[in-house]
Amino acid sequence: MNTWGLGVLAWGALAAVAAAQPMLVAVMDFDDQTGQRAEAKLGGAVAPGALAAKGVILLGQQLLNATNFTLIDRRDFIAQMEKEQPTNQGKKTAARPSFIHAAQALRADAVLRGSLLSFSSGKQVVNQGGYKTELNRLTLRISIEALNPVDGAVITMATGSATGQFRQTEQNYTELSEDEAIGLMEKAVNDAVPKLRDALQQAQLAQQSRPRIKLSVKAPGADPALVEVDGILIGTTPLADAEIFKGDHVLTVGKAGYRDVSKRILFEKDTAIEVPMLRTELSAEEMKQVLEKARLHIFQGEPGLLIHTLNE
Repeated sequence: MNTWGLGVLAWGALAAVAAAQPMLVAVMDFDDQTGQRAEAKLGGAVAPGALAAKGVILLGQQLLNATNFTLIDRRDFIAQMEKEQPTNQGKKTAARPSFIHAAQALRADAVLRGSLLSFSSGKQVVNQGGYKTELNRLTLRISIEALNPVDGAVITMATGSATGQFRQTEQNYTELSEDEAIGLMEKAVNDAVPKLRDALQQAQLAQQSRPRIKLSVKAPGADPALVEVDGILIGTTPLADAEIFKGDHVLTVGKAGYRDVSKRILFEKDTAIEVPMLRTELSAEEMKQVLEKARLHIFQGEPGLLIHTLNE
């Protein structure tokens, strides 16, 4: 059983937060996906990878000033990712840590990932009376993805771009500095964030309109068992009237010393479940008695489908 914090708000399993409430977001990374390089004088000397890395700072700065977002300190996010990194006999493995676990531990509503799509130049040459003039255009384009903290799926995506135009002659030409290239990057990020905000708000409204049902879960014994829906901890037994979205979910119940019980269920109405728990260490005779006595009863009734497991 996973033991992430109680009450984690997740897009796929729990009710979405109100649209008026700022979204809690974490910035994961900003990578370089460029192909064609810009002309040497027009920013071509700036390494696209280094420029993309600065996108993390520029995106964080823009989100910090936006009233619709609450930004998680990236140092906390990275530290949480390191904490969640899998180990093998106490040593960290080569596998990359999952950002999903870190996002859930910090209760993020979305994780943002940026990409520098292009940083290239175009040219138009005009030759009049023996005088050659070049009209150069430098374009920088980025994309920002919002990822679901439950399963890593893309919730939505927004793009932004910035363009600089320069008139070059043999006597007068422009050579772009790294600072000016960062300025273009900042404009592209500023262009993308409002689109991202609007797209996320639409996604939130769509989530809020999804029908919901109430889930109640009981387990034998005085000690509470952990209850997860789609891998997200939503409470402990006895759990009463927890709201989840109507539809197909994986329910997992478990506690120390007992085997986890996991089952995919199509929830169409309010549902109450009593889950039998088997100790991890059972004698052959105890296992025989459990298997002989366990029965599953399904009742149709109000308020909905009741799945009730009885051991007699």
